[in-house]
Amino acid sequence: MNKMRYALVGCGKVAIKHLKAALYQAGRRGSIEIVALVDTRPEAAQALMDKINLPDSLRSNIKIYTDYVEMLEQEKPQLTAITTPSGSHAVMGMRAISAGSHILLEKPLTLSLAEADQLLEAAREHNVRIAVGHIYRFFPVVAELQKDLQSGNFGRILYGDVKVRWGHDQAYYDQAAWRGTWSHDGGALMNQSIHALDLMVWLLGQPVCSVSGRIDRQLHRMQAEDFGLASLELANGIWCQLEGTTNTDPKRQEASFFIRCTEGEIRAGIMSGKPYMKIINGEGKNISGKYLRAFLAAKWREGRLAALKQLGNPHSGLYSDWIAAASSETEPLADGKSGRDAVEMVLAIYKSALMKRQIALPLSDFKLEDMALFFPEQP
Repeated sequence: MNKMRYALVGCGKVAIKHLKAALYQAGRRGSIEIVALVDTRPEAAQALMDKINLPDSLRSNIKIYTDYVEMLEQEKPQLTAITTPSGSHAVMGMRAISAGSHILLEKPLTLSLAEADQLLEAAREHNVRIAVGHIYRFFPVVAELQKDLQSGNFGRILYGDVKVRWGHDQAYYDQAAWRGTWSHDGGALMNQSIHALDLMVWLLGQPVCSVSGRIDRQLHRMQAEDFGLASLELANGIWCQLEGTTNTDPKRQEASFFIRCTEGEIRAGIMSGKPYMKIINGEGKNISGKYLRAFLAAKWREGRLAALKQLGNPHSGLYSDWIAAASSETEPLADGKSGRDAVEMVLAIYKSALMKRQIALPLSDFKLEDMALFFPEQP
């Protein structure tokens, strides 16, 4: 397979995970060539390369740009990852697609259903692939659990529960003017919780029919919410509860999910950076070890020690899947359509909070900025 030219647009906090994943693909797998980093602050791109001790042999081949349009014209990347603020995803994504590049957009895909639909249509017209940074789909054993849930190995799925208690202090929102705004970011649901909600609905395997939601701004000075609750009704009588907040201790960030079936249950999550998992079958036995052993064996076959070392960066799985999809003209696991569905679910929760009533899906066009009617900016 010929190497594909890769560019990273946005060198902020999450970019280090992307660049590490790209380096793994460029190094061990040799599937891509890193050609450009883009940021309005060139020092941010330099700092990013310094953080991961990028070898001089690679650094000398990477050009730094402050203008992503110029980069697209000059470098003609085949793969473009975009990690800029969410409100810029649609414009940048459309420009990259028009240049013939496959794109990977950090979550959320967009902040508007109309923009999401425009991206999907443009990707079809240009025959390129969209991947979305829903990395929870690439956590250990998740793929096997999804298969077994959908094949009926746990009986009938009854309901799920997902919690995202991803605490942030005020300094987190103050460090960048776009954080916590309706035009570029959203709050605890759109920013922090969309990963876990996407994972839960994917595991449950049925489309969402309606949602009821409530949001509040309890502690932080910002436009959007720092606390949200929702109840989601899915097809086939499945229910899901969601809690998302940034009001908890930043040192004890937690994301967890629970699924109850007629023949077993699943608990898994992350607490303070440490994963945990408990899978119970219909006989009440803990079968977590079986899943973990199978997963580790598969990783060992994939790339031995190098592959196991990537477990701490789920973006590596995201990149491997995205590049394989681009090469084979198939859809990524976390594709543009699933990214659009995740945005629709969160926007429906926001609209429910705005209208104070249950909202049915599919949702007519609604954009995050409409929430300014409900939560005006604080003085």
